[in-house]
Amino acid sequence: MKRIFSGLIIFIILLTSTHIAAVAGSGPAGNMLVEKVVITSKDTMRLRFVHSGVLYSEGWDTLAQARFWKQIMRLSPDSCLVNVAATRAMLHTVGTNDWHAQSEDEKLCYKNNVCAYNALEENTSIFVTSGKSAFYELKKSIPNIARAIEVFEANNTDPWYAQAIILIESPGKMNAKSSVGANGPFQLMRAVALKYGLTVNKYSDERENLPRAAGAAARFISSACIPGVKRILEQNNFTEYSETDLWFRLLVLHAYHAGAGNLAGVVAATGINTGGMELIRSIWQTEYGTFKNQSQNYSQIALAAIVSFDQIINQASDSVHLVTGNRLWAGYSRNEKQPEQSVALLKNCITAYENDLMDGTITFEEFIARAGMVQKELNWNADRAKQTFAYQDTRYPFNEKRMLQISNHMLAKRRSENALSLLQMNLSAYPNSLGTIDQMSRAYKMSGNKVMAQKYTSMSVALRNTGMSLPD
Repeated sequence: MKRIFSGLIIFIILLTSTHIAAVAGSGPAGNMLVEKVVITSKDTMRLRFVHSGVLYSEGWDTLAQARFWKQIMRLSPDSCLVNVAATRAMLHTVGTNDWHAQSEDEKLCYKNNVCAYNALEENTSIFVTSGKSAFYELKKSIPNIARAIEVFEANNTDPWYAQAIILIESPGKMNAKSSVGANGPFQLMRAVALKYGLTVNKYSDERENLPRAAGAAARFISSACIPGVKRILEQNNFTEYSETDLWFRLLVLHAYHAGAGNLAGVVAATGINTGGMELIRSIWQTEYGTFKNQSQNYSQIALAAIVSFDQIINQASDSVHLVTGNRLWAGYSRNEKQPEQSVALLKNCITAYENDLMDGTITFEEFIARAGMVQKELNWNADRAKQTFAYQDTRYPFNEKRMLQISNHMLAKRRSENALSLLQMNLSAYPNSLGTIDQMSRAYKMSGNKVMAQKYTSMSVALRNTGMSLPD
């Protein structure tokens, strides 16, 4: 019996060890590859991602710049963070519309007052940075990252770059075109795409094809960016470095974004010839050629995005629910709880679906269907306990300000029709909502309907004349 029991223990240990090796192993270029069960609304998949433990062991996640951009990625586009340009120290939050409504002189006066209030030197440069949660759809990027990692491995290129670049450049988007002509999930310029074998013409743009774009990006990094960074380090007398050092990888990202020539000038200007956090922080404060604020931000955003992504994929031990609302919905069962408990659970469920909509993990049509499904159950529970709470307590939308936040999020994504649908729901529940009427004017203007935009602008003026105010 003892022998059987001992054999069973050995078998369990071996089985567990095999599972751990499959889930977290040392991959190419010293990466820790973690495998997760990713559950979407339609499928369940096992996908691999890159985990960078050194990000935490060396304290990169604690840097003020990383914490700042992490906050910006979570912040709604209707808000802005007032911050110190040099250090990204966060000072105040202001409304986006309120900020843009000011004249340039008023903005300057506000910044001077901020400096005085926070005991900063008078000439301190102050930035006002709007929230970008509508752009950084990190959860939506999960399947793309897993596919890109495989392509980078097939091209013998460090897959860390696949994950980092998608998170920075176009998380969750396949055809994001920039003002300078870059396109696709890796934001490749046309010349680079053509050089590395992609078709880019008026009939086809393979930069929008994930496997093809990932292959081109991998070859560009391994044949140009990494060798370029090595040359820069040799020219500046760096004697010790490894391609797996985080600071080295951040330099490669800068070469990918700004070009090796600009990066070479910046590194030389720092006067530093030892790799590490000091070098990267110095680069954030140094300009050369076209390497200015946007280029300095690139590796700051990378650190913030990687930390934020790690938090998403590690929320549960081995599973990632892309549609959080579905997970909460699965925990609801009729008659299992008292009506009040059921209503609380269902309200949390619909809030989760709202977040899923803003994360980009469900479509607007899916959101409306799920909201209707939850509303039906809310009505059923209200019928069970009419004497306990009123119907209006269970009628969606529950909160005027929350719906304004979601519709503003849709407007930031240029989805004016979706925003208008939400705003119509809000107006039905709150007929005199000044904030809703203002946003409807903006949404109609964005959609090109000038007549309706003017109608709601006039309604806004009329309401303001009666002393109405925006929701707190």
